[in-house]
Amino acid sequence: MKYIKSLAVAAMALTASMSSCDMGDFGDININPNKPGEAYTDMLYTYSAQWVRGFTMNSSGYDPWTQLRTGYIAESKNNQYGGLTNTVSFGTASYYYYYIKNLNTIIERNTNEETKNLISVTTFGDNANQIAVAKTLRAFYFMTLTDILGPLPYSEAFKGESDDIWSPKYDSQEDIYAALDADLVEAYGQFNTNGKLSAAEILYNGDISKWKKFNASLRMMMAIKMADVDPVNGKARFAKAYADGGMTEVADGFHYKFDASNADYSAWMYYVGNMSYSSRNENFVPNKFIVDALKEHNDPRMFSYFTLDGYKGKAEGDPSDINAYKGVPFGLASNDEVVSAAVGCASINATYCDAGATYGLITTARTLLVEAEAAVLGWIDADAETLYKAGIKASMDFQATYHTAVTKLGGETAVEDYLASEKIALSSDKQTALKQIVMQRFLAGFMTNAIESWSDWRRYNVPEMPMTEHQILEGNIAYPYRLTYDPSEKESNEDNTNAAIQQWLGGEDGLWKRVWWDVADNH
Repeated sequence: MKYIKSLAVAAMALTASMSSCDMGDFGDININPNKPGEAYTDMLYTYSAQWVRGFTMNSSGYDPWTQLRTGYIAESKNNQYGGLTNTVSFGTASYYYYYIKNLNTIIERNTNEETKNLISVTTFGDNANQIAVAKTLRAFYFMTLTDILGPLPYSEAFKGESDDIWSPKYDSQEDIYAALDADLVEAYGQFNTNGKLSAAEILYNGDISKWKKFNASLRMMMAIKMADVDPVNGKARFAKAYADGGMTEVADGFHYKFDASNADYSAWMYYVGNMSYSSRNENFVPNKFIVDALKEHNDPRMFSYFTLDGYKGKAEGDPSDINAYKGVPFGLASNDEVVSAAVGCASINATYCDAGATYGLITTARTLLVEAEAAVLGWIDADAETLYKAGIKASMDFQATYHTAVTKLGGETAVEDYLASEKIALSSDKQTALKQIVMQRFLAGFMTNAIESWSDWRRYNVPEMPMTEHQILEGNIAYPYRLTYDPSEKESNEDNTNAAIQQWLGGEDGLWKRVWWDVADNH
């Protein structure tokens, strides 16, 4: 991983240099032989690719809100975030200035006839694959950002130098989704399975066939969210992506492997700690919502996600007894109540706390369960129950491959017994079946891209996560439906931000304003 770290450092320097002033042509006098004179696309890509990790454990700071707000983890020593008064805004500047900008530069340099054959470009590999991968990863970023915030600068973004647009307008999420789908379809057709990418491609190790499956899966994930707001276009987009072929095997999943150089951004920092954050050891534990849901379903993933003998000490009880596991409620009144509730609670399993842990951002399990939802809706000609069970098994197999095998509650037959149980059988009632499928996405979503779990909750209120009296803000009795725009970004593009708020958010940049596809009155 030293290679990755050096590429990331170089990419930051190159990105900064790309926006520097033009000081004129002074010949070779200004050339430093010890520094690269132009942006290498492999370096730009690796730096951008590393930051997909931000949607699992989202920050090296003390607030993993993506896992807290979705019912997966809770605090055990403090009551800093249970009241929902922190992390109300979300900043996109780094995505626009660095991660997405880098991807745009890769596309431009591989498209431009004057640069596409330069060594700084060809070192990364096949031109077409660089373009297709960059477009697909860019779409992943934009999809996630718009699902967090709603309207965003899109059509006029990055047009400062070309069109002198330094204050871009915001586009509606509806328009962004349509543009992303079209961009992904174009990228899918550009992939060249006979072409190669270098070791700088750290997400799929240059496997283009897997990138194609991820591309199609992204399109399905966006399309399914349109079911309540634009089912006609949603169905058409979904059907095309499904025909192209999404993830089917565990290894197809969009995963991120941490290492010691970036472990501050994984669970390792929160549970094991390091020199900078040693006082924060053991601050986060299983949330009561996920623990209780696993108990309700007699789900053997309890033993893969959590342990009774971990960083919180040895909890009493039989480790093979699912009812011995305890999570901590979210939204208690005080530090003392949090500390008291955490006595005897379970710990998150060591495989998630390891500095080299693999996290699934978008897993094959999620893709298959999204397809199961589409089958229930009648959007595709497929058997919903087959896809539903395949999705559950893919989740179990992911655990066995990257974490801890699901073998308790019946030993080696735990998975088969679970799939055959009456509780898990898919209902013949449409609405019940849909909620079962979404619940399985929640159960499979621990330590993955929790923005997707949040999107599921916004659409279906699954799982039900009632707020406590200590979490009711502004008279609202549900968890936030979006985050607000970062104040500094609102100030820098004030007129366009205010116009977007007026046009698409009912005049208020509020936590309980809904994004475009969130129209179901489930809360």
